[in-house]
Amino acid sequence: MPKKLLSLLRRPAVILLLAAELLMLSGALAVALRPAVTYEFAADAWESIAQTSQISTDENGFVGVSEMTDGEDILRTPSMVLPAGHYIVTVDYNYIPSVWEGGVERRSCIFFQSEMGGTGEKAWLNVKKGQDTVTLNIREDCAVVRLVAHNDGGIFTLGAVRIVQDMRYARACVWGWLAVFLLLDAFLLLVVPGSLFAGRDRELNACMFVLIGIAVLTCAPLLQDNGGTQGSDWAFHLSRIEGIAQGLRERQFPVRIYSMAKDGYGYAPSLFYGELLLYFPAVLRLLGMSVQGAYHTFVLAVQLLTAGISFFSFRQLFRHNKIALVGTVLYMLSTYHFYKIYWLSAVGEFSAMAFLPLIPAALTLLYGEEPPTKQQGRTACIELTAAFGMLVQVHVLTLEMAMLATGVFCLVNFRRTFSRPVLLTWLKAAASAVLLNLWFLLPFFTVLTSGDYSGMYVSADGNGGTIIKAAGLKISELLGWQKDHNNLGPELFIGAAALVWCWLALPIRGKETRRELHIGLWAVAFGVLACWMSTNTFPWQTVGALPVLGRVLTAIQFPGRYLTLATLLFIVAALAGLSLLCRLHCGRAAAAVLLSASVLGAALFIRDYQSGLDPVYLSDGGQLIYAQYKNSNMAWFFDDLYLPDGAQESRDGFVSETVVTTLENVEITQQNGVTTLICAETSGQTQHVELPLLYYPGYTVTAGQGTVFKTPNGLVGVAVPAGFTGSIQIAFREPKRWLLADMVSLATLAALVVRTVYLKHKKK
Repeated sequence: MPKKLLSLLRRPAVILLLAAELLMLSGALAVALRPAVTYEFAADAWESIAQTSQISTDENGFVGVSEMTDGEDILRTPSMVLPAGHYIVTVDYNYIPSVWEGGVERRSCIFFQSEMGGTGEKAWLNVKKGQDTVTLNIREDCAVVRLVAHNDGGIFTLGAVRIVQDMRYARACVWGWLAVFLLLDAFLLLVVPGSLFAGRDRELNACMFVLIGIAVLTCAPLLQDNGGTQGSDWAFHLSRIEGIAQGLRERQFPVRIYSMAKDGYGYAPSLFYGELLLYFPAVLRLLGMSVQGAYHTFVLAVQLLTAGISFFSFRQLFRHNKIALVGTVLYMLSTYHFYKIYWLSAVGEFSAMAFLPLIPAALTLLYGEEPPTKQQGRTACIELTAAFGMLVQVHVLTLEMAMLATGVFCLVNFRRTFSRPVLLTWLKAAASAVLLNLWFLLPFFTVLTSGDYSGMYVSADGNGGTIIKAAGLKISELLGWQKDHNNLGPELFIGAAALVWCWLALPIRGKETRRELHIGLWAVAFGVLACWMSTNTFPWQTVGALPVLGRVLTAIQFPGRYLTLATLLFIVAALAGLSLLCRLHCGRAAAAVLLSASVLGAALFIRDYQSGLDPVYLSDGGQLIYAQYKNSNMAWFFDDLYLPDGAQESRDGFVSETVVTTLENVEITQQNGVTTLICAETSGQTQHVELPLLYYPGYTVTAGQGTVFKTPNGLVGVAVPAGFTGSIQIAFREPKRWLLADMVSLATLAALVVRTVYLKHKKK
């Protein structure tokens, strides 16, 4: 072994790779070890660059615009020498914004500007504060950099500013590069021919290289300036990452409430929406990475996961490396997949696409041989647990669609479903998935069944089906490559048509051929149904009128989401047809046609996506909630799906139509997820105070006296006992039953790990 290892290390390619890795690690280490760059400027150090505004000094000694005026760049600091990196900027200011038409507040901001005139991301300052701390990034070493203050209209004066390089991020980069290189070297040792640990299947090893390339190609738009952060929902999902990071800073785990959201009122998408995968980019944020960089890293990780799981699943389905590779390419480069990643930035949906292929792979094991062997049942149980368990954590609506399709399949095959080995497998998988996700499911069903959060439904008056039908796609939109690429792409229909042709025109002989045909025909049937459900021809109004079930099914919001299932199913059908054509020695030509059409569709998408890129690059931190400040109030970017009933948003906050507060002389402050109420009750009776907090289960009094309740305005109220004087602190704390669910999930995970290790040891 040592001789073979030394022989491997003497290869020129290996020496070059290790040298490159060592060089990059050395560079990252040198950056991490050098002293942090620090600049401090007093108020009188700001230089005026205003063209029309009158610059003056206010009563606090701050410099800037002290009268309402139009927006422009007004001040800049002296020049600085800043190496590439992340910088924490703390600035004192006085800020009174003016208002756009429609009541939208203007936003003033600060940003770095290089000697070449390049402008970095902009950090909007909090209008409610007199001092704010933001993170700004320098992408390339610059000899002359200035911090510029932009007044978007209003009164904006600035005092002292402090700029400090964030060395935490530089140190995290060293460990990050080390982890990447270790993973890369381990991967190469496992797949490169001639390696000590390379597998014997050279074709499989080659496929691994292609999978990495396809995952990187799928992420190509991220490499563009501001790429990947232009979809409809991108700012919401980046704000979720920031909200989770803030929750972790406040020692919430798991994170249930984003204390920074809704301008401090707090928002709880985490109670309704699985976020397990988003803890990865949130941890990167805690290590100092920009939220955009964390999101890009997350997307790349999800695409690598999608490529690996897809290849594994298709290989299990068709028992052929090359067919599985073709299917993975079709899946990764499908126009609908790109549409979800970039046009919509639908994090939950494109993450769910990573786990969906496991379901048909598991079904072929359970419903193939009769009865399935113990090993097949065990494998299917693991795959079903992983697939449905992770769908719970990434996108509940995709879980609903997958359960609906799987349920119909099981009912059609009810004899097999209710046979002892298959039914036991389903019961084990369902129990494992529920117990593993109980930490999320119990809070989810608590708020879902409380009747206090009905905004997530399309309509509560029975019109949901009509609304869904009106949002459906036209049949013609499924077939081509329209500009937004909300379709399947012709290559998938071509593949499904090839399967149907094989079924009608070819004599099907042999057990294996019949198996592939059955898989393909099932996929075509369910794919056609999914396509129909995505269109405006499906009777959604009838579905919406069904009691209870109709309300659940119309929670889908947009029927076009069924194209997620249709994409996977038509790819399975295409691969079944390709497998049959391989037996006629025309599989290569068919694969070339499918792959060429897929690459063309991806190229058209990237072209259209590039043409719509906006060069604005936003800053990190809570500033993300100001991302679309010209369209809505800066504090209310987050959607209103998960607001408690009674809560009414306005441009200026939440409207309290019902008077709740009966106590006078009340002082309320908020910091790090804790709301402090200072009051004095002198009437001798219990009084009530309404707090600027949206009500969710878990808010409790952590210090002082009083009880928490939900006000008619959907906010948190506190009943102050008679004669109480002092401070009361209110914060979110998990209810005991939720903590118990957390422990059950952890215990289940530990038990499954121990069982897996035991079975492997026993097998050896």
